[in-house]
Formats: sequence, structure tokens, C-alpha cells
Amino acid sequence: MKKTPLSLLLLMLLFAFSSCEPDFNQNADYKDVTIAYGFLNPQDSRHYLKVYKAFLTNDNAIVEAGKLDNITYYDSISVAIEEYQNPRQTNPSKVIPFTMTTAVPKDSGVFAYNPQVIYYSDAKLDQNAVYKLKIVNKFTQKTITAMTPLVKNFALHGSSIPYEEARFALGHAPVTVKFYTAENAVMYDFYLKFHYVEVDTLSGDTITPNGLVSWRMARLHHSGNNSYLETKLPLYRLYSVIGQNLKNKKEHVVRYIKGRKCVDLEIWAAEENYSTYLDHFQPSSSVVQDRADFTNMECMDGTAYGVFSSRNYAKRSYKIINVPAWALEDSLIYGSETKNLGFRKYVD
Repeated sequence: MKKTPLSLLLLMLLFAFSSCEPDFNQNADYKDVTIAYGFLNPQDSRHYLKVYKAFLTNDNAIVEAGKLDNITYYDSISVAIEEYQNPRQTNPSKVIPFTMTTAVPKDSGVFAYNPQVIYYSDAKLDQNAVYKLKIVNKFTQKTITAMTPLVKNFALHGSSIPYEEARFALGHAPVTVKFYTAENAVMYDFYLKFHYVEVDTLSGDTITPNGLVSWRMARLHHSGNNSYLETKLPLYRLYSVIGQNLKNKKEHVVRYIKGRKCVDLEIWAAEENYSTYLDHFQPSSSVVQDRADFTNMECMDGTAYGVFSSRNYAKRSYKIINVPAWALEDSLIYGSETKNLGFRKYVD
């Protein structure tokens, strides 16, 4: 693990970051400083890696960060991951090259986003293998590496919530959720997700096909493999969370649940380096903000930062339907916390 002053933080928050003031010597000699992020998931059919570079400027750093040429390598680097069946293996079993693309959209922000430069591969990963990131600058031969095992597949226990319907939303007490831990994971985030659509009543067009209310309920640290764990979650707050996150009914717009199984309970498991990265950037209550930054990137001259790690998830989906004594959809449409949101009965 390496640490570097927070002065590079502006250059490193590539996925979700807010504006802050850069603090580095603009008159210093230029160094090729690389920032890379990648989080592998064996369940994904496509894998992405993001590789950017730091830059020096005498102009406004925020403005210059919005210029793509200042922060991207384009195709002047080769990006790949190497597959090893165990960490002691000398030569890789497989080399998986990543291809540069600008086809993946990104929300606007401080850094250049239109287009976004990112690297991808559609290779199938072996959850029993260890993967090594390798980035090579084609002109300087600067090489950056990082390694991670994959978080293996795991599952919610069958009796965690014994009904297909989201009956937990009508209660007033936490629900016990049971699951088997994932190998190579040390941290778990628990999410409740509600899917909906919005339709324009004048045109009949679906204007929001993938509406989502996502609520992170809890975070649990546990480093044991193949353990059986139980935790209590406030699933009963589903309607309250929907009411807090959606605006009241718009004129000429109605909402519907997206399919009968429109509620997902997800458990996301994180590998140690990803866990450390997430914990490190938790909001601090301290008045001292000059914290060190975490990275597991390796480079001969110490000019590489970021995180290469893995994650995985387990999911169960639940229905919001009307059955005797469990009028779940009626509660969404007419309940005190959601009645002003414009939901109508779902039609198959």
C-alpha cells in the first residue's frame, strides 16, 4: 500500500467527485502521473478500466481538466489484465487485452466527459484466478501493475425472506436477512432498490423507462470466507424511502412499477483493496482534511495511483402485488407516504 498527499485527490476522483481546489507546484518539472481504476466482477459480461493522467498548467486547473487531451492517453498506452491460477505462478495463464472506446457516456463534471475515454474487454473471467493489471506506456515503457483476487459468487440464504412478495414493506420491525459470505470479500453493502417507469399520458410514450430508487441500508465488515451470517435490515422503510426520493406527480405524467418483481434486495461484496478505498473516502468529521490517499498501484518511480480490485453481488427480487391481506400495490398508490407520486395499477 502506498500513500500520497491529498493534493492529488482532485486528479483521482474519476467516477464520482465534487469540485475542489488543486494544490501542487505548477512550475515543477513535468512528471507522467497515472491514475487508474478498475473493479472486476466475475458476473459481468463486459469489464471496464479507466486510465487517466495528471497534468500541469499555469491556467485555471478546473478549466484545463475539462480538456480531454490534458487528461487522457488515448491509444498511447496498452492496457491488459493477466490471469494467474495462483499468486505464485510466474507466467500468466492468459493475457486479456483491453480496447479503448469513447462510446460509454459519462455525466458532466469537472473533468472532460464528452467523449469519455475508457478501456474494456468482453472476456469471461475465472473466479478462481488472480488477475494482474498491466498498463504500459508505448513511448516511455513506463509500466504500472496491480493485483487482485476475484470476489467469488455467493448467495442469499433461501429462507432469508420466505415470500415472493415485498411483505416486509408493510411491517414496522427490521427483517433478519441471512447469507453465505463470499470468498475474498471483507465488506458487504446492503441495498434495497425499487424500479419504476414514467409514462406521458398525452403521447403514451414511456419517458423514464429505467426509473430507480436505490437505498443503501447498511455496511458490514467481515473477513471470514464461507461463513453464514445474519443481519437485521430496516426493509419496512421501503415506501418511506420511495416517498423521500421521488418528486410529487407531474402534470400529464403517471408512474407504474416496472414489472411485478420491481423490488430488489442486493448484497454487494468488496475485496480488501476496494473496501479500504471506500472506507478511506468516507466523509470525515475531523476538521483536519489533509488525509493521505490509498492506492494499490505499483510503478518503479511511484507515479501511479488509483485502485484495482474486485466486487460481486447476490440478489433476490420481490413483487409488489395485491393479494388478500397484503395489498402492497394499493399501499404504494394510496399510502400516506407515496399517494402524491402518481402511481397507477400495473397492467401486464
